[in-house]
Amino acid sequence: MNPIDILIVSLIAFIVFYYAYLRYKEEKYKEEKMLIPTLESYKNKFLEEKQQFLKKSEDLKQKLLQLKEELENLKKNFNSYPWTQSQIDYLKSMKGSELEYFLTQSFEMLGFTLIDPPIYKDHHIDTIIKYEDEKKVEYFAVDFVDFTEIKKINDNYIKELLKGKDKYGCQKILIITNGYFSENQKERFIKSDINFFELEQIVKFLPSLNFFYRYDELKSKYYACEILHKETFDEVIRRDHWLEEVEEKLLQAMERQKS
Repeated sequence: MNPIDILIVSLIAFIVFYYAYLRYKEEKYKEEKMLIPTLESYKNKFLEEKQQFLKKSEDLKQKLLQLKEELENLKKNFNSYPWTQSQIDYLKSMKGSELEYFLTQSFEMLGFTLIDPPIYKDHHIDTIIKYEDEKKVEYFAVDFVDFTEIKKINDNYIKELLKGKDKYGCQKILIITNGYFSENQKERFIKSDINFFELEQIVKFLPSLNFFYRYDELKSKYYACEILHKETFDEVIRRDHWLEEVEEKLLQAMERQKS
């Protein structure tokens, strides 16, 4: 390639690169010129969204207060939900996890604190109930036994429960069934200082199924609303963070425009 050709190619390359540079400068200028309006638009958008989430958060807060009041009123009207024969019949048919869930939730409804052992059914213990009044604090190692499992309770079974009671520092043992223990089993319980509930005691001392289902429904709504309220308020905090970033960029853009 002769010098003239090299010069022509170089000149063309220079023109192309210079044109590209001018286009780049022009686009940067347009971008910079539109930056402030764009940032202002984002700012207004985030402010509007923040207000929407704030309103939603406040509405959810009021809903939480309403649900809490409903739960408290339900507790006060405990006796308005008596056991019916159909409910008792259904209670008698409960097995395994269904019975366990009903009993654990019922004790929590009554204000007891329940503690799950670190090992599931360790020494036959399903849960530990904390009983507390002005004079004392006691811990009960609790075993839930449905009507199909009653026959498995023997001396060895009771020995395991007693080991669990000592292991977890409990003062007493409580065995609860939706059936009936044999007279021989009851004698063993009394001899080992073990408390027990049968079907009649559940019906006498624990809430009815209708009360339980209504309470469980309200509690589920409360927890769902509580989660939604937290998530909504997190969106408010997120918008605050975005607004800080936008305002900082706005300030920088205005400073560049002045210079």
